[in-house]
Amino acid sequence: MGLFDKPRARDVTTLVLESTDMRFLTTKNGQISAWGSEALPAGLLAEGVVTDAAEMGRFIETAFERHGLDKKRVVTAVSGRRSIPRLLTLPKLQASVIEETISREARKEMPISLDDLYLSWQSIPGQTEEVQRIYMLGVPRDLIDSQVRALQAAGISPFVTDIKPLALVRAIGQPDAIIVNLEEDELDLTLVTDRLPAIMRTFSLDRENLGIEAKLDRLVSELTQTVRFYNDSHPTSPIRESTSVYATGLAFGDQGASDFVRDRLDRPLLQPIPPLSCPDDMPSQEYMTNLGLAMKKVP
Repeated sequence: MGLFDKPRARDVTTLVLESTDMRFLTTKNGQISAWGSEALPAGLLAEGVVTDAAEMGRFIETAFERHGLDKKRVVTAVSGRRSIPRLLTLPKLQASVIEETISREARKEMPISLDDLYLSWQSIPGQTEEVQRIYMLGVPRDLIDSQVRALQAAGISPFVTDIKPLALVRAIGQPDAIIVNLEEDELDLTLVTDRLPAIMRTFSLDRENLGIEAKLDRLVSELTQTVRFYNDSHPTSPIRESTSVYATGLAFGDQGASDFVRDRLDRPLLQPIPPLSCPDDMPSQEYMTNLGLAMKKVP
């Protein structure tokens, strides 16, 4: 299913829609060739869902024309809101029955109907002769469908679609990590263990009217609770105190935000090293999702 293929930069245009802006980054011959953003009209994206596909399509098309962006090989991301990861351990299966078995297990594991989800899965290396591990991900259909309609209205056929937390895991590239992404009104928190996203949580901040310090306090609180929950559930393999937090997103373009969070954590907080060489004037924290999309293995 290609969820965790080995990263490889290709010639692509990456596109990330936040509620406040549209961010693009293009690569050619494995190098960053352009990047930028356009302020998004208020209300066009609500809780990760495009509210007006036609209007969003016009906005995207105009932005592509203004910046001379190629509509071919466009790699996009949707919000991680309401996405559901599961790690299955199954008896070794024949290829002829694996799809049916995973669908049956998904109906048991997913807390909502599969009719409302797009389901992806990938077999994880390191399995024994008796068992195999399957990483399964359910993504709400409305997140993907609304964005696809907007892209089609802009004359774009999305080449590949990912979700933000997986793109960030790929961009950070660490076997064990805590990844936080703080935007104007969304907070993503992902725990990575053994290169797999063990927990992905996305919090909406748009209705809380918080200042920047309150948002950062919320980040620290949710991070602490999520790590505690994971460790209570995995007493034999907890998140170690030495596991670093990697800070990404618009908020961490300000060094003061990193200092504020670092002073309140009992573990290292790092600025991630981008997976591609970035120009000196490019705010890499802001474009880390785009960078992860650029590293996604595509045909």
